[in-house]
Amino acid sequence: MKKLFIFAAALMCVACSTTPNFNQNKVIAHRGAWKNTGHPQNSLASFRAAAEMGCHGSECDVHLTADDSLVINHDPTYNGLEIEKATYAELVKFPLPNGEKLPTMREYIAFAKQQTGTKLVIDVKNIGSSDHAVAIGVATAKLVQEMEAEPWVEYLVAHLPTYEAMRKITSLPIAYLGRWQKELPEMHPDTMLNRGITAVDYQDVHFFNHPEWVATFKERGVHLNAWTVNDEEGMTWFLDRDFDYITTDNPERLLERTVGNEAL
Repeated sequence: MKKLFIFAAALMCVACSTTPNFNQNKVIAHRGAWKNTGHPQNSLASFRAAAEMGCHGSECDVHLTADDSLVINHDPTYNGLEIEKATYAELVKFPLPNGEKLPTMREYIAFAKQQTGTKLVIDVKNIGSSDHAVAIGVATAKLVQEMEAEPWVEYLVAHLPTYEAMRKITSLPIAYLGRWQKELPEMHPDTMLNRGITAVDYQDVHFFNHPEWVATFKERGVHLNAWTVNDEEGMTWFLDRDFDYITTDNPERLLERTVGNEAL
């Protein structure tokens, strides 16, 4: 915890800059830099580690509690509690393994704004009813606007009604995620074109199954991201095809292969 405050204090003067200068590479740390650092996934410490190593972005997952608090966690449950049915007061009783409290979206955004090298890529979770999923996205977009954090933020959305609701209130990049393992008809490049979606972030297997999609998306100017690319073979595949972003649990290695060593 002490390191978090040192990090925040050291970067406080940077936060005053009105023009963030984000790291120019393809690397998005999946739930922060956690796998090789020992930090909990989605913790402030994992974001800090991703920022310190120079990732372009660090991804996190947002949920909405029963009392309308936005919290950062991947799974729909936290310590056995269903997040959408629990209050924040109930959830925060259980600290993360490193002693941090369960971070709110507000705290995460504020922390991210204390530096200007790494973007915050927010995965709006598709949990519960369609209305609940939409509520997560709308609340998140409004909070980002309230905190004037637009330069730091991009979004990931798996639920098309959420995408449409958010698009009405934000012009920030929103990438469509498709589905884990299961291919959906709406993931096809023509469907994305018809819906006006200009960024996608599909699981790597979908691109492996449809390599022809890559050229089609590129011809149409679609921003390309893939998850979760962890091994050398996968990194090579996406680097060779010059994806805009590559989301990984091994940001250290992907940085070695990209920064100053183009597609090593």
